[in-house]
Amino acid sequence: MPYRPITSKDVASLPQPGFNLAESIKFSPDDTLLTYLRSPNQTLTRQLYAYNIQTEKEYVYAEPDIDHGKTEENLSMEEKLRRERQRQLITGITSYQWAKNKSRPLMLIPIGSDLYIHDDKELRLLVNGSNQPAIIDPRLSPDGSLVGYVQDCELYCVSTIETSPQPRQLTFDARGQPNKTNGLAEFIAQEEMNRSKGFWWSDDSRYIAFTQFDESNVPIFRISHSGSDNPDQSEEHRYPFAGKANVKVTVGIIDLANNTKTTPNIHWIDLSSFHDYYIARINFFPDNSLALQIENRQQTKLQLYQYDFLNKKQLKLLIEETSQSWINLHDLFYTLKKMPTQFIWANERTGFMHLELYDLNTGKLIKSLTNGEWVVQRIIDIDEENSLIYFLANRETPLEVHLYSVNYNDDIPKIDRITQEPGCHVVHCFNRTYDCCITQWNSIDQYPIIRMLDVKKKKIIKILDHLQQGQSQVIEQFHLVKPQLVKIQNRNNDTLYCAIYKPEDEQRKYQRPYPTLVSVYGGPHLQRVVNSWSLRADMRCQRLVESGYVVLRLDNRGSSNRGLAFESVIRYDMGHLELEDQVDGINYLIKQGLTDKARVGMYGWSYGGYMSAMALVRQSEVFKLGVAGAPVTHWDGYDTHYTERYMGRPEDNPLGYVVSSVMHHINNLTGHLMIIHGLIDENVHFRHSARLINALIRANKPYELILFPDERHMPRKLEERIYMEDRIFEFIRKNL
Repeated sequence: MPYRPITSKDVASLPQPGFNLAESIKFSPDDTLLTYLRSPNQTLTRQLYAYNIQTEKEYVYAEPDIDHGKTEENLSMEEKLRRERQRQLITGITSYQWAKNKSRPLMLIPIGSDLYIHDDKELRLLVNGSNQPAIIDPRLSPDGSLVGYVQDCELYCVSTIETSPQPRQLTFDARGQPNKTNGLAEFIAQEEMNRSKGFWWSDDSRYIAFTQFDESNVPIFRISHSGSDNPDQSEEHRYPFAGKANVKVTVGIIDLANNTKTTPNIHWIDLSSFHDYYIARINFFPDNSLALQIENRQQTKLQLYQYDFLNKKQLKLLIEETSQSWINLHDLFYTLKKMPTQFIWANERTGFMHLELYDLNTGKLIKSLTNGEWVVQRIIDIDEENSLIYFLANRETPLEVHLYSVNYNDDIPKIDRITQEPGCHVVHCFNRTYDCCITQWNSIDQYPIIRMLDVKKKKIIKILDHLQQGQSQVIEQFHLVKPQLVKIQNRNNDTLYCAIYKPEDEQRKYQRPYPTLVSVYGGPHLQRVVNSWSLRADMRCQRLVESGYVVLRLDNRGSSNRGLAFESVIRYDMGHLELEDQVDGINYLIKQGLTDKARVGMYGWSYGGYMSAMALVRQSEVFKLGVAGAPVTHWDGYDTHYTERYMGRPEDNPLGYVVSSVMHHINNLTGHLMIIHGLIDENVHFRHSARLINALIRANKPYELILFPDERHMPRKLEERIYMEDRIFEFIRKNL
């Protein structure tokens, strides 16, 4: 079958070829079923399916009625903003949860505005949410007897056992207070701290810890819906700008033991001795004392406290981590039910994120569990019967991600690699006995496939072809060029990894050296060059290569999974060393005879948009074109937690803030600049682009502007993404 040309619709369509996969894959508590969300067609609308492992039969476990599942149109404002924070695009059934109680198979399924329970026999309505404020973040208690959720700023729970349960309101002091909310994570926690939760169950389901945030001290930032037919439509956000006030967050603990009381007992933690702090993480220890992680405003100190509220004890400091650069928050804290006086922790004291075992009574380190110049990225699960931690890491190379295990009871812990194939591995779940797990493997040569893996033998039990959903037929339509993974040295003699896309030009259709585009993000906490199918399925790159361009992806200093020293060199000086590394990548291509040095451009989004604009003004002799999507243009206009982590506060680093702004260098602009922005972007406000445009006008510099009046940080509607890709492609073809 001949390949067809890549169009704007192909670039704009999601998921990308190879990635329309089942997700949220889980074993049922008795290990007889696999359940998962997948689309019955090539769309983003999901239904809930079950797969009988013994009979190898798949069936629909639950599906929304027509017009009843979640769509972009029927969501409340709170749900829309929460989906923005999670970068979630799927609709229909978007989540579900099995109860941990193995003797009572029970599943919670939010469908539309309602909550349903599936008890292995039937689907029944638990809470009718129609014509009510949205139900946010519903979650089962560990024993499955209750569901907790937030509605109209207050925390509720409802029984799954009673025949006709009535929701029970647990908090009463936020509703009607326009700036106060119980049980949800504040904007900063969701967007920048990777903490999406605002309440937590104790292991025995008796207690709920929750955060209450009060935004009243943060000034209002108004966003007008200028594209709306309604001239009065607008939004108000309490946005904490760098150097300005943060929201106030407190922590309470609810005792659910006495359900006859109208108002349950709430124990508020006294945090008055802390000044300008962040609640980083909250968990329960097995004895129902609280594990509370508190980070200072400067993000150079993270403290783990135990709070034994049952015995009315004071906060007990267990661990204090400090850093000369910044603390990277993590989700690698785990309690041990069978060894309740010990817990798992992680830090970057060696310069790389590694696991450790601690004593709860003394707060002392028992032993280091992993070490070396590589990064533990995520704990998947812990098999306490065999004292094994299963985790993902990049031990062999920064370009791959594998599943490993380590025994925390060994005197000298040894690390065992379980996944064998080169590339990147995602682990969805383990079965109850930890004999097997469901993994997704992909590489630059292999589109994602989902398999059942024998953990002990390290062999594939079966490939779950039906979860790939006909991806090979989609991929076979296109000639997807395989990018070359290359290791280069920058001017500082640091090793940089890059992916180079080259036209396959046997007929000499295009004149060498080629015009070249840099596809960039460039900011912290992201790695884009790995041995992954995501490189192959980057359809904008592929379209450009098909049209005779070389495309470079390069992970500059400041990007993640290379250790703290590699990340932290950008501190106080963003938009400088990152660009130097990108220039070194271009110079490498010029030396290889691939790149025409007179025709080099860059495109990116968010931090990548910032990099694209900065490339034109700080490296104007190299870059002749830039496409800046939703760019930050001055760091004083971005939020506290992200910006201050890397730049400090404006009053402490005034020169750094000036020099790292695009506008400071605007007189250097000689190339072609396209700015793209959504007018109701509540994360990187359109104000960033507006300030840049004012500077361009003052300097009499030309630019092109693409606006999306009804879009936020990324265009969500397919037709708007197609329009965007048309304009970007035309702009590049015209000017490069």
